[in-house]
Amino acid sequence: MKKRIAAAAMAVIMAVSMTGCAGKTADTKGSPEAAGAQGGTEAAGTQAGTGKETAKIGVIFGTGGLGDKNFNDMAYAGIMKAQEDLGIEFDYVEPNAISDFVPLGRQFSETEEYDLLIAVGSDQQEAVKEIAEEFPDQRIALVDGTEEITGVSTLQTEWCEQTFLAGVIAGLGTKSSMDKANADNVIGVIIGADQPNLREGIVGFTAGAKYVNPDVEVLEGVVGAFNDPGKGKEIGLSMYNKGADFIQCIAGASGLGVFGAAKEAGRYAFGVGSNQNAEDPDYIVASSVRSVENMVYNEVKKVIDGTWEPGLHMSGIREGVVGCDTEGSNVAIPEEIQTALKDIREKMVAGELVPCKTADELNAWVAENQYTK
Repeated sequence: MKKRIAAAAMAVIMAVSMTGCAGKTADTKGSPEAAGAQGGTEAAGTQAGTGKETAKIGVIFGTGGLGDKNFNDMAYAGIMKAQEDLGIEFDYVEPNAISDFVPLGRQFSETEEYDLLIAVGSDQQEAVKEIAEEFPDQRIALVDGTEEITGVSTLQTEWCEQTFLAGVIAGLGTKSSMDKANADNVIGVIIGADQPNLREGIVGFTAGAKYVNPDVEVLEGVVGAFNDPGKGKEIGLSMYNKGADFIQCIAGASGLGVFGAAKEAGRYAFGVGSNQNAEDPDYIVASSVRSVENMVYNEVKKVIDGTWEPGLHMSGIREGVVGCDTEGSNVAIPEEIQTALKDIREKMVAGELVPCKTADELNAWVAENQYTK
């Protein structure tokens, strides 16, 4: 069983039981109902970690909403997989604004019905701190948090590793004979908001590019939202006009606008999160992927198994959680770039190559790390 709770009707929701408030959010684009998603059946017996016949999970998605073909949709796929495999029930909300996070978290927690509350996105971190302090018995998982929070399982991935290999492709590709590359030796990266994890993604992409092409110029842009493809396209076109021929977007649904810019400018882009190559396979070279689906699913399974624990939980390329996926792209990557990409990935998995995480470390890291075949 799944149920959608209307963020727009929060004032009403606050006055009544959570279980009686299914409805539509203010923005219904990409809703699971529209996509044909079906509720599951309840599991028989008692689920050990909860002491109940059926575990109940609450999910607060990010403001980009479902239908972003990215972060939120991957988290939704994970909770749906948990429903199908583990027989859970879940309720979810799609907030309209960051200011909704605390009231919604409080609303879930006050019921004392939810065995786990999942907050999707680092912009929920401050809200999670407040809710965790107010409701110390509520299990909370924060996807993409950056800090250890008492009573919270903070799920982190190595953003620097996630974008590094796309940077390698861009750094080599901008100097190659690829048909949409130019001679300017300029690439770019666009993030949805100025957040530490996304800044780490910029550093990873830049480090990857400069590892193979130390003189490459890397342009940076911030959309200021995860659901503004128009602004994403505007920034993307500006970068392409300044000479960039490859752009990595880390901007949720705003990144869809970057893909449009790539097509309009006749240049290249990289997807992020899920494999987005099919969005425009002639222009999207690859996607800097990570398995948010598995992160969410595993967290629910730990609750049911009785093995859930708070704390910081980090995973990266060595754990197979992040990487670079070219499947579904029609872009022809030269063989020499593919060979370098394979070699560099093997070095990362072996622990021989560890990307830096911060802008302060970048110049020194690049000076000490240059690719040799």
